[in-house]
Amino acid sequence: MDFVVRSKYAFYLLCCIVFLSPIPLGANRPWAWGLIEVLIAINTIMICYTHAFANLFSQLKKVKVILGVIFAVQIWVFLQWLGGVAPNLSPLSSIDTSQTEIALIKGITYCLFIINLAVLVNKQQRIKTVCWAIMLSGLFQALYAIFLQYSGWQTSPLGFNIGNRATGSFVYWNHLANYLLLCLSVAIGYLIGSLTGVEAVSNRAKLATVIEALLSPKWIVRIGIIIMVVALIMTRSRMGNSAFFISLLVTSVLALIIMKRPPNTLKWLIASLVILDLVIVGTYFGVDKLKERLEATSFQTEARDDVVRDAIPLIQDVWLTGTGAGSFYSSFLQYQTTEYQAFYDHAHNEYIQFLTEFGVIPSFALFAMLLYVMWQAIRIMRNSRRKFNHGLALGCLMACIGMLMHSSVDFVLQDYSIVLILLSILSIIFLNQINRSDSK
Repeated sequence: MDFVVRSKYAFYLLCCIVFLSPIPLGANRPWAWGLIEVLIAINTIMICYTHAFANLFSQLKKVKVILGVIFAVQIWVFLQWLGGVAPNLSPLSSIDTSQTEIALIKGITYCLFIINLAVLVNKQQRIKTVCWAIMLSGLFQALYAIFLQYSGWQTSPLGFNIGNRATGSFVYWNHLANYLLLCLSVAIGYLIGSLTGVEAVSNRAKLATVIEALLSPKWIVRIGIIIMVVALIMTRSRMGNSAFFISLLVTSVLALIIMKRPPNTLKWLIASLVILDLVIVGTYFGVDKLKERLEATSFQTEARDDVVRDAIPLIQDVWLTGTGAGSFYSSFLQYQTTEYQAFYDHAHNEYIQFLTEFGVIPSFALFAMLLYVMWQAIRIMRNSRRKFNHGLALGCLMACIGMLMHSSVDFVLQDYSIVLILLSILSIIFLNQINRSDSK
């Protein structure tokens, strides 16, 4: 009995980590991500205390691809750091060993977090609980962001100036937009996974279905989706909003084509998401201002393409070994050809930054891992007979597509809390398939 109780405590702490990670400034300051790292370390110790090591390795097989790739990248980062402090001991080298050391510690805690998920999320009910933790975290961020925009305050409780773009507890509005995109993907997938697959044939059955739907938690999820969409629009993030709606449409069309028996209400849910959320809700909460930002976008006013242009020679010089994880700013200064209006300590393009810092081998491995997860999601949507599996796979696929799009114009993967949520989404789709013997 003590073992079961301690295991539950570890799982509850894991859910708290998922929920709390973005609250301290999006975990985008050393003290903030350090706090989350400590919580992950404590939870890992609890797992070691409550689980036999023989069982740990068997459970890690569930996420062997994701954990294997992330762990291999950390070995590469360690060699970069070692080559920076002791050049004779490693063929790789970092030009900024302090930043590479920080990136290595983050990477190790990413691996520990995946291990926590694999060990503790061992039932479908726990998978649903993790999904609820992600959705509630996104809903909290959305409500907090909307409150700040209408509060009339000049500064937030965290000490940041409140501008005309929603940030929530994040430092950067685009990070909030990407975080909401991931949470919305889980929420939409969860909602689709709860749809009724059989259409009622009689009026009494139809009425019973409607009453059951009104009283079920799925409408709580639907209301939460509307609130998160409102906050997403209020960030006025061009690619954040574009990535959300494009990934939603792409995955929805794929679902209608690939699923052998899609729920009868799926197409109506998709229509409501686009029409109600974008047209009605968006019109009231500032989609016109987002439209103005999109129309005003041009290569003449944007410096991000200049950063990409200046980074290409750097990539050509270090394409194999990279300059060291976290060292983009230090290495890019030598290749910058002109002064930019804004300060670019990141590339605002994750593909460029990863190639610069890690080199082609780890970058390709991470990209291939994401494509593999997307392929697995498509296979589940096509072959699984369980409606919850369909929804979870759709949400995962939507998150991956949105992340691939947003990563092309911003540094979203440099935010610690965003990476944790992304790893949760990538992992639970495999955990759910392993535990397919559980009840629906």
